[in-house]
Amino acid sequence: MTIFRSVRAIGPVTVMVALSALTACGKSGELNKAAYDVCLKAAQQDSKIGKASFAPLEGANIVGSTGEEEIRVNIPYELEGKKGLFQCIAQKQRDGSLKVVF
Repeated sequence: MTIFRSVRAIGPVTVMVALSALTACGKSGELNKAAYDVCLKAAQQDSKIGKASFAPLEGANIVGSTGEEEIRVNIPYELEGKKGLFQCIAQKQRDGSLKVVF
C-alpha cells in the first residue's frame, strides 16, 4: 500500500489532525525550552542558590498546565554537596514572552 492509498483510506481530515498535532509538539518543545531558560535565569539570580550547579534542560521536569498559559519547571541542582530542586512557574505573557510568577 502506498502512502497515497493510505491517505485515502484514513481520510484527509485525519491526516490534517495528525499534522496539526505534530506541529503543536514542535511548538511545545520551543515553549518548554523558553520556560526552562527563564526559570534557570531566575535560579541563577537567587541569593541562596545562584552559585549552584543546575541540571540541563534534559534533566529538568517541565509540565504545562491549562492551555500552556503557565508552565511548571523543576530544575535539580547541587550546591556544596547538597542536592535540591528549584521550582518555578513561567507564565506566558500577551506578547508571547514568559515571566516567572513563582
